[in-house]
Amino acid sequence: MSNSAILFFAHGSRDTNWRRPFDAILADFRGMHATKLAELAFLEFMQPDFAASVNSLVEQGAAQIRVIPLFLAEGAHTRRDLAALIETAQTTHPAVLFTVSPAIGEVDSIRSAISSWVATQL
Repeated sequence: MSNSAILFFAHGSRDTNWRRPFDAILADFRGMHATKLAELAFLEFMQPDFAASVNSLVEQGAAQIRVIPLFLAEGAHTRRDLAALIETAQTTHPAVLFTVSPAIGEVDSIRSAISSWVATQL
């Protein structure tokens, strides 16, 4: 069992169908990296929430959690809300190291993949 884990973090929606691509991302990651710990958490409207997913990862032995914000841009949810969630989780789990990746839309290769796909729509 690995002591590092991935926590995918998405906004959430009242529409239950909205979560399908996020569940697929988690399933794809787990399929490609079966020995790595990974969970999905939502800011609001959906479960599991951030604290529940962190608890699950810690119960599975995670000592380091890398949060992957599934947002196209940095904004209040990634700067303010996520920071507050991590601060609370850090207080609850002081031995766990939390780190955060950029929002996916801030990653050059992902923006390039989006642009490449958009070009196929012409």
